[in-house]
Amino acid sequence: MQMAQCSTALVVIAFLLVSLSMVLADQYIVGDIGWGEQGVDYNAWAASNTFYTGDVLIFHYDPTSHNVVVATGSDTFDNCVTHPNLGIYTTANDELHLNDPGTYYFICEFQCGVDDMKMMVTVNN
Repeated sequence: MQMAQCSTALVVIAFLLVSLSMVLADQYIVGDIGWGEQGVDYNAWAASNTFYTGDVLIFHYDPTSHNVVVATGSDTFDNCVTHPNLGIYTTANDELHLNDPGTYYFICEFQCGVDDMKMMVTVNN
């Protein structure tokens, strides 16, 4: 009987830990005012924040002139290459979950080469 109680307690503790990590996750509106706003240095904005797994980036923008492309790596990011990619988002209210540690590269397909509209984010454990 005690073995069953231990198993149940472990399941409850695991559930609470997962729930706590979801509560502790932060949400960030990219650039504080939105993606595609004039005069925002998105790389400086990203560098001024510390991101962790579970955090969420929220991209607000005008869908007639912007989108969000997740670049495949630093080369495609540096050169504003949008194909291949890890995803293209066009809803103007995109929530991108940072589920894994590492470096993420975001570019605007329409403004990357013109206005250098791109952002690199490092996600910590």
